[in-house]
Amino acid sequence: MFHKQITQHRRNRNLLLVIGWAMLLAGSIFAIWWLAVAGGVLLNGYAWRLMKIDKHLAPRRGFRIPEASLLLVAFLGGGLGALAGMLTYRHKTKHARFLILVPVFSILQVVLLVWLIG
Repeated sequence: MFHKQITQHRRNRNLLLVIGWAMLLAGSIFAIWWLAVAGGVLLNGYAWRLMKIDKHLAPRRGFRIPEASLLLVAFLGGGLGALAGMLTYRHKTKHARFLILVPVFSILQVVLLVWLIG
C-alpha cells in the first residue's frame, strides 16, 4: 500500500518540479516575467502545501511525505513556501535539519533572485 502511495507522490512531485522550473526558465529566457513569477509561486505554493498535508497526516500514523522530499522541494525553488508552511503549521520545527536547511535555502533563493534581477 505504501509503495503505491510513495510512487504516486514521487511522480506528482517530479511533474510539478519540472513544470515549475520550465515556467521559471522560459519566463527568464524570453523575458516574460509573469511566467517566471507564476513558476516561482507554483514551486513555493507546492512546498507550503506539502507541509500542510504532512502535518495533517502526522497523527494518523499512515503514509507520510518523506523528509527528503520536503527538503528537495525546498531546495529546488520552494524555500520560502516551505518556511512559511513550517511556521504556519508548526511542522518540522523541532528538527534541526529543517530549522537550519530551509531558512538557508530561502536566503539563497532570495539572494539568487536579487542577483538575477539586478
